[in-house]
Amino acid sequence: MDRKMEIVRILLKIIMWFLIAEFSCNFVMQTISYSFYKNAKKMEDISATPQFIRFNDSLTGYGANLDSDKGKVILFFGGSKFIAYNSVGKYSAKFDCPFISADYYGTQESGGRMNLKTMKQTAEDLHDWAREHYPNSEIVIIGHSYGAGIAAFLASVRECGALILAAGYRDLSDLNNKITPVFRGPLKIFISNNIRASEYAQNVQCPVCIIGSTGDKVLSVSLQEKLARCFKNPEVKIFDGIAHEDYFSSDKVIDYIKQAIGEI
Repeated sequence: MDRKMEIVRILLKIIMWFLIAEFSCNFVMQTISYSFYKNAKKMEDISATPQFIRFNDSLTGYGANLDSDKGKVILFFGGSKFIAYNSVGKYSAKFDCPFISADYYGTQESGGRMNLKTMKQTAEDLHDWAREHYPNSEIVIIGHSYGAGIAAFLASVRECGALILAAGYRDLSDLNNKITPVFRGPLKIFISNNIRASEYAQNVQCPVCIIGSTGDKVLSVSLQEKLARCFKNPEVKIFDGIAHEDYFSSDKVIDYIKQAIGEI
């Protein structure tokens, strides 16, 4: 009996430490991910001057080309460190239509607390503002890296003309496992505030373009192909040699996006 009890105690300790490890890894990864938006600094090497926008009492962001009448409006969700100011400052000059990005609730000058619920609310409130201010324009949603998941969510709950995802993922385990490979299979359950792009994809009705690169060492070409299978009839475009952070610095990628959304 004593030996059996000792075995039970050992098993319980193993389970306890396993749970502690999983919850700790989740906490660390979420803290790191959120800090990229909360603590990011405004970049100085920008090609356009972002215009501050207050979408409502708590939500803020930036835009450019706001007076343009091209029949398109781009809502951009950037990856790590690409807060609204940086996204607009770095990339808006490459497009002629209004280019707008919001800072998630709880980050930068947006009030509240950052979590999955408020990230989704950020996207919905941004879309509703754009629809009100550009009632006759087609809304194009673009997401890169971490921002691709929220972009996919928005396209699943709001009307849009096209969804463009560069270096996307199926859920946060695809990102987290690059650093802490402990969220595999059923262990994904330990990821709190999981952004499940693969589930959102089922309700996306607009045309979808998935962009990847052989030079992307973070979110691979094979992963983009797996993500594409979650959508209905997506178009997949794979470029050569473009690094994970350089998609929107590439003229080839920009030209492809412009053709895809009908801007040129």
